[in-house]
Amino acid sequence: MKITHGLGGPRGILTLVVTCVAGVVGMLGIWLFRENINESPRVPTQSSPAEILHQAGGARGPKPEVPYIAKDLARVASFGIGQFPEGQWRGLPEGTVLQVAATTMEAGELWVKGVIEGGTSRDLVKVHSSFLERYTPVSLDNTVELSDVRLVHEVQTTAPKTAVTGWLRNISSQTLSQCTVVCTFQARGGPNPARQHVNNMVLRPLEFVRFATPPAAIDRATGDITLQISHAAPDGLRQYLPAVVIPRSSGQRAQ
Repeated sequence: MKITHGLGGPRGILTLVVTCVAGVVGMLGIWLFRENINESPRVPTQSSPAEILHQAGGARGPKPEVPYIAKDLARVASFGIGQFPEGQWRGLPEGTVLQVAATTMEAGELWVKGVIEGGTSRDLVKVHSSFLERYTPVSLDNTVELSDVRLVHEVQTTAPKTAVTGWLRNISSQTLSQCTVVCTFQARGGPNPARQHVNNMVLRPLEFVRFATPPAAIDRATGDITLQISHAAPDGLRQYLPAVVIPRSSGQRAQ
């Protein structure tokens, strides 16, 4: 029997090789596509201060770019870098607060120009928006700023407990010693409020200090929360700042 069609000749062998290569490439492409789909999103890592200083204007922070308007306050969320009037790039420590003067878009990216609070001059510093976060404090007697107050519930225990956290910033020119934060939980329809204390904090000028009350068993049906901040006065008495009342909604979720 004579075979008239097949892959015995050079052309047939070439066809076979091309077909096999195409199949392998196709299978490899499908595998890579599936790997890309199944791969978990990568969490961006924050560069070290040395790397940020080395990258200068090319460095970027971990925060999303959000718009600002003049006179807004922005806080450096993690070590960042800014361009000063002489053109030099310098590091900006975490917690540095800027009063925004203007924003600009360059190559589709948002840059913020502002004045560093407590700085030695009123010159504008240029900072990429990814290093900044909004700062919206409550000023108490032009002495202390209160911000980012949170109600935290510990639910992984047999008896759920509640704590209050937040940040204090001394905006006076003097160090404030023996600072105390008293959090009062007003019971709904009851005369007996629950209180938590944070004692003996020291607030240095323009320094952020985080406070956190000890976790305690607090009825989640409590009403408003009142924060009273005080500190030692030069006459040996205590100076009480205006109390801050935080309304508690019935639908407030645990954190």
